[in-house]
Amino acid sequence: MSISVLLGNRVLGVLGLAAVMLGAFVACDFGKKATPLPAMPLVALDFNGEVVNKGILPLGFRGDGNISYGQGLEGEALDLSDSAVFRKPLVLTNSHRTSLIDYPGLTFLLWVKKSPNDYNSYTVAAQMQDSEDFDVKGWAIRTEECGSWSWWISDGMEQTRYKASPERQPLNDGAWHQIGFSMDFNTREVRLYYDGVNRAVYTLPQEDLEVFNREVFLGASPLALDPVMEAFNGMIDELSLWSRVLSPDQVAALFAQYRKPVKTMPRRLPDSLTVMTWNLWGGGMREGRFVGPRRIADMIAESGADLVAIQEGFASGPLIADMLDFYYYQRSEGLAVLSRYPLGQTYDVYRPRHAGAVTIELPRQQQVVFCPLYLSYLPNLAPYIMSGNASADSVLLREQETRGAEMRYISWELQALLDRNDRVPVILAGDFNSGSHLDWTAANRSKRYDLVLPYPATQTLERAGFSDAYREVFPDPLKAPGFTWSPRFKEVLHDRVNFIFYHGNTVSPTSARVVDQHPLGFPSDHAAVVVVFDWKE
Repeated sequence: MSISVLLGNRVLGVLGLAAVMLGAFVACDFGKKATPLPAMPLVALDFNGEVVNKGILPLGFRGDGNISYGQGLEGEALDLSDSAVFRKPLVLTNSHRTSLIDYPGLTFLLWVKKSPNDYNSYTVAAQMQDSEDFDVKGWAIRTEECGSWSWWISDGMEQTRYKASPERQPLNDGAWHQIGFSMDFNTREVRLYYDGVNRAVYTLPQEDLEVFNREVFLGASPLALDPVMEAFNGMIDELSLWSRVLSPDQVAALFAQYRKPVKTMPRRLPDSLTVMTWNLWGGGMREGRFVGPRRIADMIAESGADLVAIQEGFASGPLIADMLDFYYYQRSEGLAVLSRYPLGQTYDVYRPRHAGAVTIELPRQQQVVFCPLYLSYLPNLAPYIMSGNASADSVLLREQETRGAEMRYISWELQALLDRNDRVPVILAGDFNSGSHLDWTAANRSKRYDLVLPYPATQTLERAGFSDAYREVFPDPLKAPGFTWSPRFKEVLHDRVNFIFYHGNTVSPTSARVVDQHPLGFPSDHAAVVVVFDWKE
């Protein structure tokens, strides 16, 4: 039977099942039409008693001579568990040498069922190569000792790793789970999926992605010294590789062939949107590797925040997102977004370490563009200002050369988003590492070292049509200074350096506050800023 007939029968068979299982899900999605299943994968392995690619890419295999099969999602699955006779990796070789990186992107998905009593870490799928001159290159999906999973990529110099938590994304519960990722080669963006849901989005710093053309190993690392000893203790089923970036809706539709989606969009648009920005100070771990992030997650939850721009989140970001059951967007190692609502299109705004933008998909097909920001911490002009000998001209010159210049580029690149649709508000939040022209005024100079400083970063945003939400709620800097630096250190220049700005005529700030206390010890050197926005009719 030809590949086209096999694929045709497969697609026709699953469409009916998907339509039934998606029914309840779609009914709650405000009349949205069911997403059709994506057609024509490069690789489709169902492991029903044989290792045969039912996709369109000619594949070769190694290790398929003796295979153990177990009960899969439907039919059989590749069995590498402790009950299998044959436990060794399966290698997928691209016999026609089709270059995967010549496509605009790819999506890799598979289902796994892990032995619930084995807490060792195993490689489930990977493409890797060793190097004499650099670190290991490649990517890998792994099970973790904690009971969840992780995704890793490296170009030999830069590494990125996403590690999920077992409370939110378990693999050790004895059930089948779908995990995988999509990779956009043009934007260098990866989306990570667990059970049909896009849990996280990463902008990648990696430059060399040639490793995507290497062999795919299933069930063990390509670099394992003993592949049998290090073989994954579990089963693998329904592996698919697509020569494009599937949408989150398409991945959800593929998941719904076998399991009911576990999370849907709320039915109605909330009356308000609560936004926070917070510099977590080295991942928030100063109070403990787990205690610090736990305390931060509790404070975010107590604030009611729906969107959080975090700076210096580092490795704590994904953990805090899972603690909150939020979605996670990492623009760079130190700049990220936590969102109660799904993540839509992202935008490459300026440099990843300084800025980014992501569309937040709200109920009723409403959207907000959220822009996390982290301007340079140098030059540190605070000691100069506190000396009492500072000249306003010299301070502003240094600001113009650094943070002012960064904000000019950022506001210019955001202009396309501002011009796109007046009905979609743009909210910008972050750590500016400098003050505000609305605070360092002539009326307030007695409390500001006798200086009037029209800081260029905030002025640039105001000229671009943005409004300072905190100052809109509290217009008098004498009555409400709103200091965010620093709750932990007293002998510093206390100032308002963390901001939430907004642009658009569909939202307005109704309340604002600074969060800078915790009964057990505040976990950061920056206060958090929280603003509640109401929708305008």
